[in-house]
Amino acid sequence: MLIKYEALAANLKKSIKALYIITGQDPYLLNDAQHQIKLACRQQGEVDCKTVQLINSSDWTLLLDEANNYSLFADHVLINAYYDKKTIEKAGKEAILSYLKATNPRCQIILNAPNVPAKQLQWLSSEREALIVQIYSFSPKALQQWIASELKQHGFNFEQDIPSLIQQYTQGNMLACAQTIEKLALTLLPNQHLNIDEVKEHLFDQCDYQLYELADACLAAQPARAIHLLRQACESRKEPTLILWILVQEIRLLIQLSSLIQHSHPIHAACTQLKIWPQKRSQYEVALKRLPPSSLYRLLQSSHKIDQIIKAGKEGNVWHEFENLVMNMCH
Repeated sequence: MLIKYEALAANLKKSIKALYIITGQDPYLLNDAQHQIKLACRQQGEVDCKTVQLINSSDWTLLLDEANNYSLFADHVLINAYYDKKTIEKAGKEAILSYLKATNPRCQIILNAPNVPAKQLQWLSSEREALIVQIYSFSPKALQQWIASELKQHGFNFEQDIPSLIQQYTQGNMLACAQTIEKLALTLLPNQHLNIDEVKEHLFDQCDYQLYELADACLAAQPARAIHLLRQACESRKEPTLILWILVQEIRLLIQLSSLIQHSHPIHAACTQLKIWPQKRSQYEVALKRLPPSSLYRLLQSSHKIDQIIKAGKEGNVWHEFENLVMNMCH
């Protein structure tokens, strides 16, 4: 079955499929589709998340092995599989069809295949346990509607022109829109009424230069400076949520940049597409040389752990975890 991204949330409320294939080129929507599926799976119980990179034909066998194994630590297994080629190779088709004939009811697979056109997946259209999620970038009007919806979900009342203002400020970049809304949610009161002047002030006013220096130190692999800035932030009681937001912003940007470069985009073109300032390009280029995608995804997992400590009261020392995250970003 094939659906558009916009229909995913409603589909997940009806049932959870054994296999989800996500295709399309918008990095934010790709990540959000994956996130929605993860949340739906977690409603079934504890989930053990695993990652498989599908590079060689033999990796499909590894995927099947992982899918048919049971976790010792959780009720369900969720496998994130990443596939960058433009067509599903023979070994992949055989593995997928084999699994769909005898699925593991305690396992879900998310196959992230951004470069495979949905038309090339028609051979899966009759499979009841497979769902193809097709992603297209939003039109300007649809993006403004999405911004309005996100603001409402955060409890904001707002003037009519604010979604348009945010879209213009972020130049239509979905990730930048989401991060801007997160920033407003972090710095303003719940249920606050937003007016144009107030939003402009937050859009164009940098939060705290010291925290951006921390992000720069992590990009430049300066662990001593990064730890010093982090401890200063702790002593001056900076909001942990804001620190995490800034660091995660850099990690996600590196993941997007790495993906574009892997798909034959020149570094300068990729940086331009992601709105990275020319004077900062060398920082990101150097950071990518020491941080492969696998390391970046581990950093995201560490960030999620910190988020759980902050928001859900999970056991752990948030500043100790921040130091681990910063050191791993620097190495």
